[in-house]
Amino acid sequence: MRLSVIIVTYNIRELARQCLRSVRQARYGGDLELIVVDNASYDGTADALEEEFPGVILIRNDRNLGFAAAVNQGVLASSGEQILSLNPDTIIEEETLQVLSDYLTAHPQVGCVGPKILNSDGSFQRASKRGFPRPWAALTRLLGLGWLFPRSPLFARYHLTYLDPDQTHTVDALSGSCMLMPRAVMAQIGPLDEDFFLGGDDLDYCYRMHKAGFAVVYHPETQIIHYKGESRRAAPYYNTRLHFEAMHKFARKHRELSGGPLSRAFIRAGIMLLAAVSYTRTYLATLSSLIIDALVIGAAFVAMIGLRFIPDPRFDALGMLRLYIPLVVVYTLLWLAIGALLQIYGRYVLSYSRALIASVVGFFVISTLTMLYGQIAYSRIVLVGASALVALALPGWRLLVHLRQASHRVGDSYRTRRPSLFSRRAVILGAGAEGRRIAGLLLLRPDIGMDLLGFVDQTPPADSATLPLPFLGTTSELRQLHRAHRFQEIVVAQGSFSSRRIMRILEATCDLGLLFRMVPDDDEVMLGKANIEHIGNLPFVSVEATLYHRFHLLSKRSFDALAASLALLLLLPAWPFLLALYGVQRQTIWNVGGKTSTIRLLRRGPAAVRRLPLLWSILKGDMSFVGAEVLGSDEDDPQLLFKPGITGLAQLRRFSGDAAATRSYQHYYLQHQSLTFDLEVIMNSLLRG
Repeated sequence: MRLSVIIVTYNIRELARQCLRSVRQARYGGDLELIVVDNASYDGTADALEEEFPGVILIRNDRNLGFAAAVNQGVLASSGEQILSLNPDTIIEEETLQVLSDYLTAHPQVGCVGPKILNSDGSFQRASKRGFPRPWAALTRLLGLGWLFPRSPLFARYHLTYLDPDQTHTVDALSGSCMLMPRAVMAQIGPLDEDFFLGGDDLDYCYRMHKAGFAVVYHPETQIIHYKGESRRAAPYYNTRLHFEAMHKFARKHRELSGGPLSRAFIRAGIMLLAAVSYTRTYLATLSSLIIDALVIGAAFVAMIGLRFIPDPRFDALGMLRLYIPLVVVYTLLWLAIGALLQIYGRYVLSYSRALIASVVGFFVISTLTMLYGQIAYSRIVLVGASALVALALPGWRLLVHLRQASHRVGDSYRTRRPSLFSRRAVILGAGAEGRRIAGLLLLRPDIGMDLLGFVDQTPPADSATLPLPFLGTTSELRQLHRAHRFQEIVVAQGSFSSRRIMRILEATCDLGLLFRMVPDDDEVMLGKANIEHIGNLPFVSVEATLYHRFHLLSKRSFDALAASLALLLLLPAWPFLLALYGVQRQTIWNVGGKTSTIRLLRRGPAAVRRLPLLWSILKGDMSFVGAEVLGSDEDDPQLLFKPGITGLAQLRRFSGDAAATRSYQHYYLQHQSLTFDLEVIMNSLLRG
């Protein structure tokens, strides 16, 4: 029997390549026909697929016709007795095609069959099986009753969560991401409705099948991974409005489902409410961070006003409120405006280093205003104290979010274009040659922000001593390893495992909230739920070295001098005791341009204490707080591009004289250095001990 697989693509090159690879690796006993319909991608999707998969039938559209129309094109070009509509953002098991095809052949009354679908974190994707949006199903969904009572046949009729996800069932509708249908049934029912440009077409087609007397079956004997929304995310025009327009179209087309005018009006109102909730969630990060910061600033002033004036027996609460409320509102708006300029309510919503800069800059701006306009300087003690609290709290709550993220979704959704340094704790699944290759690539990419902890595999490798990272344990110990190391992400070397094995691991750990990132065999892309990351070598062509800009040089040197002076001043009473207790030793190290410098360290004591004399080297200008790795002059000249530092990118990675790593990290620092970046490096160093 011939099976035709139809995949519609639009600007989703890497995921489409991954999807086609999984289809090629599938074990199917009959003839397999692969058809790709490209809806005028401009990211090179069609060219890449044509080059890598020369046997695929490729249809290139000169404009985006929409998903339903493209599937219809694929059906017309196909010749199989069975037709599989498969989304490009999916990965199928090796047995998926055979299992679904056998079921369809054995049950001629079935018009459509679909597998169990997993999210990229291994959790069950509820769209795998659905009910039609009849009035009662729509009402229970809108009121959240299906979520509250997921096992109730009365309340969970929309997502059918009362049905065992591991048992085969006849259902109302399947997810359009993977639907296998007999050609004869499709010929009887007709093509997909092209009025549904993107979304809603699968629900409509399943309903038409039911009306024609065919069964729609959910068959979980096989499963796939669906990076839900990635094919839609690539469309620049796709938004929440388009999705809910499809829901309106379905309700208008099949009025018999919604009953009378009153129930139809209710369904329309429900769709509008869901759309409003969806829009609100889209801007939730910005809105919530604004509200939290405003409350933090207000609370800081209230606390300081209380400390300053409540002990006074003449304290008048109402009078004090009238006096200070306008001032606090003005100060809050100024602080929020400065934060907005630093983009902490947009791209860098969880950047604690930018929040710290915003709070400090806000303090200086407000202090200047109170000096220029004495009428708003009611109490400088209140202003200074509140500013100190703001400087702690604004970055503080963001730091707590980073430290206490309960799931990967928060961190992944709010990631910036340049992630916080090494904020993504991760392990590599697969300790073979492919896993080591991936580790080598990631270790040289500080821009990805990944803190690689070690390897996990089915069995310990015989040569674990030669691994570039520690071997942490086996896949059967993932839960214990997660508790011990608190990692949020797992990088999967796909060449080391079958798709079926990977999906079993995902399912077994889905409650841990881990983010699985797939790296195809011999490839340099990392596929995740929210993005696709290239992990090849950093390009250093036409590099703009921001570190050499006068402003950055001046700000870096000013920060070093001021911070070192303050630290030395605070430690002044302790120096005689430290020197007498631990003693001093000299060391010659490499510096910029092949020159050497002499530094002083304490002979004994904890590492942090031994490095305290380096503050003198920073004050003199021989070193910096953040810089290159400190290497002794007895080693080969590392050809440093900037001063050595107490901490830095290479020190955070704990490299020791690795030439390739040193070169890569120096170039990256040259491109991205700023005072904010340096503060982030220092914060990471303090947190990591």
